[in-house]
Amino acid sequence: MRSPDRAARPMGRRRWAACFTGCSPDRAALARLVTLDRRRWLVLLLAATIAGAIAGAIVTKLTPRPPNRDILRELSDARRQRLPSLIILVRHGQSEGNADETLYRNKADNRMELTKLGSIQSVAAGKRIKELAGEQKVRFYVSPFERTLQTARNILFTSFNASKVVDVSVDPRIREQEFGNLQGTKFKFYKQAHQEHRFWYRFPTGESGADVYDRTTQWWDSAMRRHTRERASEIVVVVTHGLTMRLILMQLFHWSPNTFHTVWNPSNCGVYVLRKDLSVKGEWPYVLDEVKGDKVASSIDLVVEFRNGEKKTLQLQDYLSIAPPRTLQFDTVRDMLARQHGLDPAQIESIDFFGGTFQKHK
Repeated sequence: MRSPDRAARPMGRRRWAACFTGCSPDRAALARLVTLDRRRWLVLLLAATIAGAIAGAIVTKLTPRPPNRDILRELSDARRQRLPSLIILVRHGQSEGNADETLYRNKADNRMELTKLGSIQSVAAGKRIKELAGEQKVRFYVSPFERTLQTARNILFTSFNASKVVDVSVDPRIREQEFGNLQGTKFKFYKQAHQEHRFWYRFPTGESGADVYDRTTQWWDSAMRRHTRERASEIVVVVTHGLTMRLILMQLFHWSPNTFHTVWNPSNCGVYVLRKDLSVKGEWPYVLDEVKGDKVASSIDLVVEFRNGEKKTLQLQDYLSIAPPRTLQFDTVRDMLARQHGLDPAQIESIDFFGGTFQKHK
């Protein structure tokens, strides 16, 4: 017979082996072992639950509560108020490439300089910008191309005192669209862009308008963050290129690519003025001031169908003046077409904004 002490001992390897080989196991010892394991697991589970509850309470206590909507609104309003009061977009003066496009065959775009007329235009633009800025301090952003650098120098040296200029940043993100290598016979690709939509067409070894849009948007965001952080001036002047100016307006006013294609380039040393208006909702509270600055020219070709079945393609001027969504403003567009082309608005049956590329389902 087994002694009581031996019977109370835990099962050894031999007894475990006996359980699996069909021998009679020590059932009392096995039950005690299972009971002991259950108790251990219950204790561990209880300890883990308590520890998790304590850790959760500590994290909840230490984690700051998210600000409520009123606080977020106040922060947003404060940031909007710190934005520049005026943003002045200026195109460079007349360049050698503007005067003679064939120069692009043998001279890099970034090396195109101002003509004599371009220098005169930039000096006049400087006086105009100085009148807008008054005695307020100004920050300049300039494209690194030669013609924009020369335009900025003429503006600065003839119209501004150094004490009124906070900073001049030469930023490659607002440079002209890269047209690729246009030397020799490859110059034909430059003409091909006029047959395609400029926003989408990508020049061989160059950029599309969409590429320029991306880097221009990145520049705008970083420039505005810098201004709200430093707020060293109330006026920002951007000396850049016609396409870049249009793309800045596109991202600011959320134009579609179709709307972008209706907008014309500004003239050399043309000036667009963005005035801060805190009554405008959104992240960037700006409106185009066409009294202080130039008017943004826009036009679109529309296919007009008359009640007698006749169809005509008519050009509508001042397309941007129509409130968005513009393609749904049939009455407004009809009246503008009638006024611009001397038509009877009652005779206009339908207007196709998409040149036949979009057919209404019937």
